[in-house]
Formats: sequence, structure tokens, C-alpha cells
Amino acid sequence: MNTKELIQKARERGGYPSLASLAKAVDVNHSSLSLLASGKSELSDETYIKLAKLAGVDPTEVIIEKHMRKAGPEGQKVWATLAKALPKSAALLVVVALVVPYNQAHASTIQILQAAKYLLC
Repeated sequence: MNTKELIQKARERGGYPSLASLAKAVDVNHSSLSLLASGKSELSDETYIKLAKLAGVDPTEVIIEKHMRKAGPEGQKVWATLAKALPKSAALLVVVALVVPYNQAHASTIQILQAAKYLLC
């Protein structure tokens, strides 16, 4: 599911009549959400998780799809393996365990993917 579809589904399912009202609900400014919907920007994993919950979509899949889009060809393979290898609940724990601490330390996506690959092997 692309970000535009995710945002639209969150608006419809959550009953938000405008993009501005949805932005307020997920605690981002309207322009940031608009840029996300147009594919010109990325937002935090936490924002994606909030949108997924409002949309009634599995947050694990949304986070994995986000990182797959951002990764290069080798990284995409690792994220795809991660998505297939773990049950959804375990995948969410791995994503949270890898992404949250590493984002705080400003680690690269490659470092996150290397850690995920290490855990899968």
C-alpha cells in the first residue's frame, strides 16, 4: 500500500473530513502530511504506525514497506526476507527494536538492515 492510499484509508476509516484534521490526529503539520501523500517526503516510523492503526492496516507491513521503498536493491531483499521469515507480531518487535534505537543514534538504513540480516541468519 502506498502512502497516498494509506492516508486516504486512514481519513475514511477514522472519519477525518480533511487532510488537516488527520494531520492533527497523528500530531504532524498539514504540509508534512501533504508532502507525504504526494511522495515528496517521509515521516517518522511513529507517524506511519499511527496512520496504519487509523487505517486498520497492520503497522508491521507499513513499516516494512516504508523501509523497502527507501532501501537499495540489496536492502530490499533483506526487508523482503524479514517480512516473510517472521510472524507479524515478531516482525513488529524486530522492526521496533532495530529502528527506534538506531534512528536515535542516526544510524544508516544499511546498518539497520545488517542488524536485521544478522538476526535472521
